[in-house]
Amino acid sequence: MPAVPAVAAAALVPWTIGIATLLPRTATARHWNIVWAGLDVAIIAGLASTSWLARRRDRRVAPAAVATATLMCADAWFDLCTSDAGRPFATACASAAVELAVAATCLAVARTADPAESLPTRRMA
Repeated sequence: MPAVPAVAAAALVPWTIGIATLLPRTATARHWNIVWAGLDVAIIAGLASTSWLARRRDRRVAPAAVATATLMCADAWFDLCTSDAGRPFATACASAAVELAVAATCLAVARTADPAESLPTRRMA
């Protein structure tokens, strides 16, 4: 099984080169607002679940926190790459700084999670 990610990574190299060299520099997206709102909803859910799980000292906080940090880094990347020059780029840089700081906090939460903490018990009816 460890070979699967290695093979996938190798296969993505030519794909990524193709995307970088063959795709147009600009594009129009029909549902641009839905894309961004959907990403923000996923981040909100991740932040809320990370906070809730951390408060409960639930060991599932680590994967939730890492997934949330990943989403926030992707959001920052896309904010920077899709912004216009000048004031929009400066605003994107400020937003990215905040997003990356919150992502780093999520990673710190994941790192300090105690894997020995028990999962919440379910009550039997």
